[in-house]
Amino acid sequence: MSYQVLARKWRPQTFDAVVGQDAITRTLRNALASGRIAHAYLFAGPRGIGKTTTARLLARALLCTARTGPEPCGKCAVCVEGLAGTLIDVIEIDGASNRGIEEIRTLRENVKYTPARGKYKVYIIDEVHQLTEAAFNALLKTLEEPPPHIVFVLATTDPREIPPTVLSRVQRFDFRPIAPEALRASLERILNEEKIAFEPAALPVIVRAAEGSLRDALSLLDTAIAYGEGRLEAETTARLLGATAPVTVRAFAAAVVGHDTGAALEAVDRAARDGEDLLAFTRDVIELLRLTLVLKAAPNAKPADLTHTEGNELRRLGEGASLDEILYVLRAFLEAHALMRESPHPRVELEIATVRSTRRPVPQALDDVLRRVDEAQREIRQHALTTPSAPAPAAQASLLTGSEPAPVRADPRRPGTTAPSAAAPPPSPAPPAPKAAAPAPAPAQRPAPSAPPPALPGAPTVVAAPPAQDLATAWERVVDEVMKRKPTLGGVLTQARPSGVTDRELTIVLHGNHFHREMLADVANRELVVQAVRRCVAGAERVNVVSGGEATGAIAAHPAVQAAIAEFQGEVVAVRPRLPEGEGQ
Repeated sequence: MSYQVLARKWRPQTFDAVVGQDAITRTLRNALASGRIAHAYLFAGPRGIGKTTTARLLARALLCTARTGPEPCGKCAVCVEGLAGTLIDVIEIDGASNRGIEEIRTLRENVKYTPARGKYKVYIIDEVHQLTEAAFNALLKTLEEPPPHIVFVLATTDPREIPPTVLSRVQRFDFRPIAPEALRASLERILNEEKIAFEPAALPVIVRAAEGSLRDALSLLDTAIAYGEGRLEAETTARLLGATAPVTVRAFAAAVVGHDTGAALEAVDRAARDGEDLLAFTRDVIELLRLTLVLKAAPNAKPADLTHTEGNELRRLGEGASLDEILYVLRAFLEAHALMRESPHPRVELEIATVRSTRRPVPQALDDVLRRVDEAQREIRQHALTTPSAPAPAAQASLLTGSEPAPVRADPRRPGTTAPSAAAPPPSPAPPAPKAAAPAPAPAQRPAPSAPPPALPGAPTVVAAPPAQDLATAWERVVDEVMKRKPTLGGVLTQARPSGVTDRELTIVLHGNHFHREMLADVANRELVVQAVRRCVAGAERVNVVSGGEATGAIAAHPAVQAAIAEFQGEVVAVRPRLPEGEGQ
């Protein structure tokens, strides 16, 4: 007797043996048991998942004369002929080769005849979407109101090509791709029944290549057994299918997770030299990283397509990286897989993803960052308490932490007065209050204000600076005018503040980066600013730009600022006083 391939030998002979379509088989079995038989069915779904097999089982069950339940008995003459494929009342038609209107007219003439052996005559039309529009139109009336002894079973892989008028006349069942765990269990059962030695690691390679089709899986299994000389081994199976051996994929993933750039690139080079499909290699890596991510996030999870040993190996692989790192690596390879499909250099895309993953930044937990900031704040407070005579650090601590500035100290040289600290506001222009012991002089006895001292010969002429409020308003007009003529330069001026007008020169303090300073150093830009200042600021003819570098440098040297710069790889752009609580809400 000639050899029979596994796909034919292990074709299901009962509804219970159909893999992965429990909802459909249960519905059909209940309909057979209750006698609620429809006149037309549509089985839709991808290839090799049981559409034609289920149609034949339904036909055998309808024609079986000894059936007592939903399943055919398998022993009567009708069942024997059905198993042999010689049952005359089951007519299978290939829609691809019988797609014309003439074939459908012949079918319409033949449905009038009664069945030869049982109560029903079953027409199974495979790939029914191949019929022409005229053929569908000719079939409509017969499909809607066939003779009582006729049952139509239409099978298709593309239900979108079937006219809605046909879909409305049938009971539709959508077959789904078989789940990987169900495919693996079926292959393992068949191998045990066939008494074929196999390595469990070879089954996932076949399952992934089958893409949910049991027929494809059995065909690949037949080929792999022949290639392995009667054995099923993981390495030979992967080589046959152009895939990478699972051990190699795990080694590559371990190198990526372990920051070993050299070993990971060597694995890519070896796969390319051996002629392996790099897209398939990347898919295998993504699947392995996905399982590692699942086991890292949920250590007690038990994926159905993993054995106990494989699960432990992936858990050990995930121990070398944090959950965020695994997410980063998985995202990098997902992006590389999408780019490899369109890139003329897919290997380069894979190598870029490999280098990115092995040189990934190690994220630090937010709790660790906050802890470091708290430590820096404690150091600031301790420094302010241990060195009360140094006003600058105290002012910096007040600015960064929001704490109250240090109290002013009494000046021993002038009793009854206090020496202002660097962080305190400038003293009020009002004269100090007189001592309590001295009585206030009468208004008539108060001395007249003294005249200003005469100007020295050759001294620069000092123009009275406008009040601070007027200067700020004038500067806003300057910024608005420059913004209208050159928005980029106006944006730079928003980072500057006017300091005062001395000897017809307006001094502005710029808090910005090198780009801002270069913009204001440009001759044309500076001339544009000077013209706006002459029109808007009274008494100002020139502009002097000074950098806020001293204050910025002092703040940048602070421990808390240094810690923040180190954590976030930033720079000090501007220094502004902290607003009181509740202000600016």
